[in-house]
Amino acid sequence: MLTTYTGKWTLESWADHAYSLGYRSRLGNKIARPKWSEILHNRFYLGETWMKYGDVPIKGSHQPLVDEDVFSQVQHVLRQHDKNRQRTRRHQYLLRGIVHSVDADSPCWVETNNKKGISYYRSRNKVNGRQVFYNTKSVDSQVSTIFESLTITEKARHDLRNELSKFFTAEAEGNDELKRAEARLAKLDRMEKNLQRLAIEEDISFQDFKEHRASIEAERANLRSLVEIMKSRQTLVKADFEIALQLSSELDFLFENGDNDERRLLSETIFKRVNVRDGKIVGFDLNSPFALIASRAEGSESFLSGQPAGGAFV
Repeated sequence: MLTTYTGKWTLESWADHAYSLGYRSRLGNKIARPKWSEILHNRFYLGETWMKYGDVPIKGSHQPLVDEDVFSQVQHVLRQHDKNRQRTRRHQYLLRGIVHSVDADSPCWVETNNKKGISYYRSRNKVNGRQVFYNTKSVDSQVSTIFESLTITEKARHDLRNELSKFFTAEAEGNDELKRAEARLAKLDRMEKNLQRLAIEEDISFQDFKEHRASIEAERANLRSLVEIMKSRQTLVKADFEIALQLSSELDFLFENGDNDERRLLSETIFKRVNVRDGKIVGFDLNSPFALIASRAEGSESFLSGQPAGGAFV
């Protein structure tokens, strides 16, 4: 039973603390925040049952685990933290889920100090027993420089389009699986014509003709589906590169003129990971196909392995 009420425990911090104390789910995993929310809102602990008559809880036959005063105070704390969560959401974490702390060699969470009005990227791992904090405003302010450096010229976009077009053509021509499937389809067409001739000349029975033809049709349907999938995949991949090329030529403009949500979406689209050390972005990994575009674009020496020129942006 709870005996003190600090009001400082959030559901996230409580879930971590409970896990450290050995509380586990049935599968041995950490009990997630939504489950703790469900537990702490559950009036079963007041001695009530699951069943209700209208909106009125039914008194159960079991002994209450907490009294009304404890339960009410827990609900008050939960409501206060819900309000804090609403305020926290106003903070725009541009690189949420993308920042990686080089200092702690770990991904980062986001955290807001509502009293100070400051938000942080906080490392999951600890260094000398303490987590590493990076000011989000400071880190996020460096992103525009990266987008400027990643933006390609119109000439580079034109050259890359031609290069990629040749690449996709060569890939299609060298696709052995596709070639085998198309060759087998052609052979099935010849087999069906021969089968029809044998049936007309009464060299095989009508029953044999139907069975063989059904077998040919089934195989042909599967192969046509396979060919369509492979060709569609090539088309979709090529379309993805076309879109990525267009974006790559406008990154600086899109970031500069976008609102917070648009900038975050753009960051998620471009970056797989952003590495931060001592509050400075020191490197990044790009999502496909932007990694390939950056590596082949003019001046690609700046982007080898996703590392910015000089190893840091300052």
